[in-house]
Amino acid sequence: MKIKKGIVVASVMIVAVVFWGFDSLRTQSYSGKDLNFGIGSGAVTMTNPSDEAVSAQLVGAGSRPFSLVNASTDLSGSSVRDGRGQLFEFELPTGVTEFTIARGKDISFSADTDTALQAMVQPLDAGGIQSTLIAVAVVILGALFYMSRSTEHQFVNKLRGKNNPLENARSKAASAALGQGKDLRPFGDNRANTGD
Repeated sequence: MKIKKGIVVASVMIVAVVFWGFDSLRTQSYSGKDLNFGIGSGAVTMTNPSDEAVSAQLVGAGSRPFSLVNASTDLSGSSVRDGRGQLFEFELPTGVTEFTIARGKDISFSADTDTALQAMVQPLDAGGIQSTLIAVAVVILGALFYMSRSTEHQFVNKLRGKNNPLENARSKAASAALGQGKDLRPFGDNRANTGD
C-alpha cells in the first residue's frame, strides 16, 4: 500500500508539535557558582545552601519595567532603568526561595558567587501552560482527522466494527465480474426454450 505524502507530513507534524510542547513545558534546572539563565513567566525556585545571603540581579531587555513577586516582602520589588535596559538587584536569602516575574520580557538571572546555587525554572505560568496544551491538542486532532479523511476513515470504521463502504462496493463489483451475480435456478432445465 502506497503511503500518501500528506499522511507523512501530518505524522511529522504530530511528532514535531509533541516535541515542541514537551520542550516548552519541561522544567529547566541550573546549578553552579556563576549562574546566568533566562526566566520565563513561570515560577523560579532558587536554593542557596550557604549560611549567608548572595548578591544577585535580574536584567531585562527594553524600557518596560518588571516586578519580582515573592511571598517575602523584603525580596519583592520593581526594576529600574539602566544602560542595559531594566535592572533589579537583590540579596538571595539562604535556603529555598521561590519567585515569579511580572510584566517582564527577556529577563535573565545572574549571580557571580563562590556559592554553588541551584535553580529550577518553570518557563510558563498557568495561562501559558494551558495555551500550549490547547495548541498541541488542536494540531494533533487536526492532523489525525486529515489522516483519517485521507484514508477514507478506514481506521475509524474498523474501530467502530464497520466495514468500509468503498471496499464493500469493490467486493460486489469483483464478484459480479467473476460471474457470481444472480444465482441460477436450482431445479429444472436452465437452457432457453427453443420451441422444439
